[in-house]
Amino acid sequence: ALPSPRQRPRPRRSVRKERARAGAGGSRGAPLQHSFLTDVSDVCEMEGGLLGLLSDFHSGKLQAFGKECSFEQLEHVREMQEKLARLHFGLDVCVEELPQEQKKAAADRNLDQLLAHVSVTPKLHLAESSDPEDAAP
Repeated sequence: ALPSPRQRPRPRRSVRKERARAGAGGSRGAPLQHSFLTDVSDVCEMEGGLLGLLSDFHSGKLQAFGKECSFEQLEHVREMQEKLARLHFGLDVCVEELPQEQKKAAADRNLDQLLAHVSVTPKLHLAESSDPEDAAP
């Protein structure tokens, strides 16, 4: 019969001990080195592509939402979203302090207030709908 899991001897090796042995340079030889399976010419090609992408980014050629939408507009949208999130959390704290029978009505009022504060930059939607691939037939 096999011994129960509690009776079986457990290996007591630790990663630190293994690394210490490998780094000590004892009789085992040189420590293992990571080897890349990528050809040097592939790396050079990837590097060139990444440098080109970086150059396009710095020159402003990369546009996530079309040419009509600048980083400043995106930052403004992000700031509006953060303001809305803070309002949402603030309103939620107030609802949790109310008695159970008043929570539903307060939550409905809060939802109306949040929806009144929601605004989306129309240019983002214009840029998205101007893509020929996304246009409906």
